[in-house]
Amino acid sequence: MELSDIDIMLAVGRTGKISQAAKDLNYAQSNVTTRIKKLEEEYQVQLFDRSSKGVNPTEKGKQFLAYAARIHSLLYDLEQEMTDPKEPFGTLRIGIVETAASRRFIEILNEYQIRYPNVSISLVNATSPKVLRHKIESSELDGAFISGACVKEGLKVEYEMQDTVHIISKQTETPLESFCQLSWVVFSQGCPYREITEKFLAEEGLSAKKLIEVSTMENLLSCVESGIAVTIMPCSVVHNKPEAYSVHNLSDVLTPTTTTFVRGENRYVSSALQQFISLLNDKGITF
Repeated sequence: MELSDIDIMLAVGRTGKISQAAKDLNYAQSNVTTRIKKLEEEYQVQLFDRSSKGVNPTEKGKQFLAYAARIHSLLYDLEQEMTDPKEPFGTLRIGIVETAASRRFIEILNEYQIRYPNVSISLVNATSPKVLRHKIESSELDGAFISGACVKEGLKVEYEMQDTVHIISKQTETPLESFCQLSWVVFSQGCPYREITEKFLAEEGLSAKKLIEVSTMENLLSCVESGIAVTIMPCSVVHNKPEAYSVHNLSDVLTPTTTTFVRGENRYVSSALQQFISLLNDKGITF
């Protein structure tokens, strides 16, 4: 086995298609097919089930992919440690759930850029913490802000903040009880605030059928500001235009949620990431 076989196996496992994996890796499709067959012959196992729709890993294939992911992460960490300068440098890849992108977070990013101008920051937005967790595990992100009970084995918490949720509507004097007649705007399945909304509606005996699903914070707030829907979110999401909304406290019926900044446990921490973590703990993000 060659080290490049690791990338081939991970690409095929990720895409489920040899043709797409070859395209992603800039390899000839026949080369990818040959390398996989060679691995199967070397270990005397079948790694993938083939069909007209693509390939799926066998049980042995799943075991191989798990080891391959670990080897890939170790090789990435090795490269980072060997090339990492003492002063923060390079690219810092941070994942963030949109609800955590408050004004305070932007201020911290700005201060970080002023302190460490040789670091480029890449932000990856997501509404599902599971997506960000997967990207950390696959070394696509150095760390991420995730909300809800999504901190699993393999992640190390470097910062934690409490987050109270509210019903947010357009600016109105309408009593809270009348919101049962409106639609509720939410993110897709996997978003912890959608789970909170559905639980709240169920406990209040309201219909969960009147949900409007959106994919961005901009679209969510547009629905709220126009008056066609209300939402359950932290009040920090309206920090850019607070006068356009009414915020209704739910602390008496809903417990606070937790947002954490996590990184891969037992993974190499670059100087750029270490300084970001230090600044985050020093300055803090509040909602």
